[in-house]
Amino acid sequence: MVKRITRAGLIVAVLAALAATPVLGHETRDVGEYTVTVGFIGEPVYTGQKSGLEFRVLRGEEPVEGLEDTLEAEVTYQGEMRSLPLSARFGQPGWYQSVFFPTAAGAYTFRIFGEIEGTPFDESFTSGEDTFHEVQDVTGGQFPVVLPAAGDTARDAQAGAEAATTATLALVLGGAGLLVGLVALGLSAARRRA
Repeated sequence: MVKRITRAGLIVAVLAALAATPVLGHETRDVGEYTVTVGFIGEPVYTGQKSGLEFRVLRGEEPVEGLEDTLEAEVTYQGEMRSLPLSARFGQPGWYQSVFFPTAAGAYTFRIFGEIEGTPFDESFTSGEDTFHEVQDVTGGQFPVVLPAAGDTARDAQAGAEAATTATLALVLGGAGLLVGLVALGLSAARRRA
């Protein structure tokens, strides 16, 4: 019985220690009296995988709640920007998220702005070697068959669509030319008979 209690106490202590430590692969930054931890959901993240922004806000050791109503977020990748709707995480006070599917590998920047408990807040967090993980190309984790990257497939599909449009145009112009040629041939034959 004592062993079970000791074992249970040890498990509780380890879980409490893990909950108090920053999330691995996330950037933690002190901003005024707040500590903000930012990263991707479920790091490491691969292209096409469900992920998104996740962040936690603490004042001292206390989670700050209700920020989904006072903060906004956006994500930027190589000049392309998208707004991110924020929601509080169920059962995890102080944690917020916005789910999306990153479709390109590389560095992403999250901007979180608005107010925290009436204090203006505007911070940007960029993935990288010293912050949180960049999105990895899914082909890097595939085995045994490596499938083409989604971006390559999309580019190939676009090129195929453009080629099909060009071929259709060529067929229409060729058909029109054939029709004009047949009409001219018919007119020429009609003149010879007359």
